[in-house]
Amino acid sequence: MSGDETTTIDYRTARPANRDGLAEVSLDQAHAPDKVLAHGDLLRKFVAGEPFRPIHMRIGIMGACNMRCNFCNFHSPNEENFYDLFSFKDAIPTEKAVTLLGEFAEFGGRAVTFCGSGECTIHRGYPRICRAGHDAGLRIGLITNGSRLHRPEVAECVIDTHTWVRVGLNAGTERTFNEITADKERTFASFVSSVGVLRERAADPEFRIGFNFVITLQNHREIRQAAAVARDSGAHYVRFEPEFYSGMGHETIESAMDEISAALDEVREMSTEEFEVSVPKLDRGPMDQVEAVEGDFDHCHYSRFVTAVGADGHLYPCPQVHLNSRYRQGNVLRDGYLQVLEGGPRAEWEESNPLRTDLCKSCFYRPQNELLEWLRRGRINIDDALTRYQVEVPKTLHADFV
Repeated sequence: MSGDETTTIDYRTARPANRDGLAEVSLDQAHAPDKVLAHGDLLRKFVAGEPFRPIHMRIGIMGACNMRCNFCNFHSPNEENFYDLFSFKDAIPTEKAVTLLGEFAEFGGRAVTFCGSGECTIHRGYPRICRAGHDAGLRIGLITNGSRLHRPEVAECVIDTHTWVRVGLNAGTERTFNEITADKERTFASFVSSVGVLRERAADPEFRIGFNFVITLQNHREIRQAAAVARDSGAHYVRFEPEFYSGMGHETIESAMDEISAALDEVREMSTEEFEVSVPKLDRGPMDQVEAVEGDFDHCHYSRFVTAVGADGHLYPCPQVHLNSRYRQGNVLRDGYLQVLEGGPRAEWEESNPLRTDLCKSCFYRPQNELLEWLRRGRINIDDALTRYQVEVPKTLHADFV
């Protein structure tokens, strides 16, 4: 523990921040890290130590991808030991995915994000799976390379069923985009025509579509161009994040950090009511190959609210550690979602891996975990936090995607 445990602090203390000299963190509404405060009923159960089920599932239905982004963790020799269960051949069959989402909705699930090690939209059953999940009452989010968004069957599925879409941009010019991704489908050029149409036609009144730009040494000088591309395409936002490998942290871009920070400060000025520019936390250590432990929390509390399923059909605590054998919690396709969640396998895993400090020493979801830790300890007063949050954020955008 750190700090004075007898003095309560503001919940905003748990928000991410960069070290002195780097750009100030400013996240768009869709990626706010304190959305859990929109769920006072679940938070009170959490603080009281009472059981409840995750409301958000992140799922990868494909191991295969039609791009080969050169910063991708799953394609990197730096990650061969960490993602030891990754396989291009893994895929969840359509009917099994439909059954899983139905079970998730039946047992408390509210939202599902399609993401993972591969590209979900190349799964032949993607539209069917999404429509079934939507019909079951789930809100649908998608993280995608964008290569299929202009195809009618995917576009209509997004328009009819999705709450949000986040597209990989990763360059400010088509030439650099193609060099980074090995794309062969003119995907970059399609962004200009497809993104604005999806924004205009989407059925969900809370629909948001935006871009994600992974900052690397190869593309960091195109940050300004990429922000302009995103704005001009009709996107709601552009979100920047630093290149990250589990064993290296952000060391890959450290040499250019000052230049990157200056560019982010500049593009932040492009933000308007119609277009947000999201500036991230730029420095985070390796996940497990270090001695230092980042964050004032011992257990992964975030996985109480959010769970993850890999293309291998197994349950994991979060998408950052899925497809790693140390984190596998049980096969939900074979044994059923609730049976794995509450019937023993997940509990056995929790008991055998009690401290996150033994596994992931840094954490992508550190702000969420610290907020939850401090609420449980009483360092943040839950009544005060819920009241203040309600005043500051009367309506949380995409609240179920915590």
